[in-house]
Amino acid sequence: MEARNSNGQSPTPSSSETLMVALLTVPAAQLPSLARALTADARRLRCRLAFLLLSPQHFARALARLRSMPLPAKAKLLGRVLLRSLLLLLPALCPDDYGGSTHHLIPPPDLDAALLLLAICDSYSPATAASSPSPVDWRAVIVDDVVASALSVSGLGATPWAALAPYVDAAAKCRRFADVVSEDRELGVGKDGDGSGGASYAAVMTLPPAAGNGAPCAICREEMAPGPRGVCALRPCGHRFHWHCVLRWLARRNTCPCCRAELPALDALAETRRLWRAVERMARGG
Repeated sequence: MEARNSNGQSPTPSSSETLMVALLTVPAAQLPSLARALTADARRLRCRLAFLLLSPQHFARALARLRSMPLPAKAKLLGRVLLRSLLLLLPALCPDDYGGSTHHLIPPPDLDAALLLLAICDSYSPATAASSPSPVDWRAVIVDDVVASALSVSGLGATPWAALAPYVDAAAKCRRFADVVSEDRELGVGKDGDGSGGASYAAVMTLPPAAGNGAPCAICREEMAPGPRGVCALRPCGHRFHWHCVLRWLARRNTCPCCRAELPALDALAETRRLWRAVERMARGG
């Protein structure tokens, strides 16, 4: 019998549960290739972190960059790294919702700062703060944590799920992180003013041209003249508009003017919401 909460309703599944249900719908033949891709990515990130820990000069540079960031910038960077984990899972989960999103592309200086930020979060504890000198020697603390993790039995195993688990965990944190940031924005906390409701540049650049069919453009209401010029089709819905009209529209919002189909968003928070809706549809079987 289905478990219910105190109000007699079915409990809302957690982010991790939603992801796992969605992954269970992926054909078994696709899991090994997905696991290989994630294992290779995890190896690259571990190698980059090891390089930073073995090079005091590069570690100091990355730590200085991280310290120079204001708190909103640190939060935005953390959100991009967590969103990256979700994006790496999506080719198998929702191929149609993956194209046009470039939030997984993080420049090397920002990636180094992000790796240190995640390593600091993972290695920090009240005991660390109490036992470490002031200021904290973060390089020594992270090295100790990395060595302890390498010698533990967690994560051992050759099954695809062993490779997927860290990314599922990070992607679930991505959803929770987006919820917290959304609440802060609504309260006016941590607002940096650079969020955008527009479509991502990559999504706009890949819009295909289309032939006009004499129908009116839904934005300007003027006829789209027959011929291959001046008209484009939105993805995934296929609705057609004048190029100059839809470019102005997509600079402000990432939805189709006709059917509200969503394109990849420029703002990482908006893109997180869009992709999570796709995952939830996958988990529901539709």
